[in-house]
Amino acid sequence: MTKRYAGLLAVASFAWSGAAAGAQGDGSLRIEDAVSFALSRNERARIADLNVTVASAAVDKARVAFLPTVGVGGQYVQKPDDVIASGKNSYTATASATVTQPLLNVAAFPLYASARRSLEAQQAQSTDDKRTLAFDAARAFFVALSADAVLAAANTRLDSAKENFKDTQERAQAQLVSTNDVTRASIDLANAVHDVETDKGSSHVAYLNLAYTINTPVPTKLDPPTTLLSAGRQTIPNADGLVRLAIDRRPDLLAKRKAGMAAHDFAQEPLLRLVPTLALSGSFQLSTDETLLGHGFYNTENVTLTLTWPLFDGGTRYADKRSRDASASIADLTTDALTRSVDVEVRAAVATLDAAQAALAAAEQARDAAHKSREETDILYKQGLAKAIELIDATDSQFLADVSYATSEYSVALAYLSLRQALGLDPLGTDLR
Repeated sequence: MTKRYAGLLAVASFAWSGAAAGAQGDGSLRIEDAVSFALSRNERARIADLNVTVASAAVDKARVAFLPTVGVGGQYVQKPDDVIASGKNSYTATASATVTQPLLNVAAFPLYASARRSLEAQQAQSTDDKRTLAFDAARAFFVALSADAVLAAANTRLDSAKENFKDTQERAQAQLVSTNDVTRASIDLANAVHDVETDKGSSHVAYLNLAYTINTPVPTKLDPPTTLLSAGRQTIPNADGLVRLAIDRRPDLLAKRKAGMAAHDFAQEPLLRLVPTLALSGSFQLSTDETLLGHGFYNTENVTLTLTWPLFDGGTRYADKRSRDASASIADLTTDALTRSVDVEVRAAVATLDAAQAALAAAEQARDAAHKSREETDILYKQGLAKAIELIDATDSQFLADVSYATSEYSVALAYLSLRQALGLDPLGTDLR
């Protein structure tokens, strides 16, 4: 999965070399490009990387307890005139270097192990943060496509309303229908205009949200991902097997597990403070020798072995132990809760996708029937066998059926994305395993 995102990031700059709206020759934006742009341009992806950097620095800091430290210093003192007149040096100069190597610091081992576990936890969490961002981009893409489909249905209805209104006016002038039919056609036309303008606003907002997520200029056209839309209609595997796969694969669950391990390592440190620490240090100092009237220097070398045994610290270590044990238990409980929630998320996503697929099948049948009814009513109306109100009703039913089908189709896509996210997958695949 990490390689998947690395690949998306690698191609993002190439994809952006086309039009700002997308990489297609006609300027349309593909869902693959939207996800790539989100992972390479959205601030959340960069923050996820920086969080790993912070955790990595903590590991380096914990490693310091095992490494030597080196320090150098120097001092120069200019003496008063009365000292100089006595024949002594006019200054005193000193240079020193000190090296300290820890030999035994048992308490540092669990701290270092905790830092490493925390880094692993943050790496898994950052992977999941980017994965969530990719799904947000894919969802915004489908929401915009759904808004486009609704707007297209509204425009089709508007064209029909205009045609009906014109035809009804002509029939009224020929005294084939009443003026009431013209009034009804006029109302239907006004409603159609209202729906188009409302849907235009919804579509524009959806495009703005997509542009914000992927951090690009507002795209002008989207390329429907037919392969991904078809994948949402596939037979759903058994939920029990999917739950097991999700528990093994979810990066956020891995992050919680690693964080729990880090908490247990951290809880081991307080009592290990009872073990003495041992350190070896060596120093070298070079100074001027006043007895030689500034013509000589003397040096001093020291080797020191330091043993520190904190027998009593006022009870701090025991308080830290209780606190950290409780934090480790909280981390374990958090992991258990997330594991149970993964089970619920997967099963809920399966149920949602199954219901969305059934709704889409019904919406497809209703759409086909509504189109057939609209065509038949139009024929009857032109033959004088149906009233204008019947044609208006048939047109409205066709519009509602088209909207229902469009929203159902993208509801399936969104439900499919939710299932893939619950399983720990990326948003662009077509296999639920």
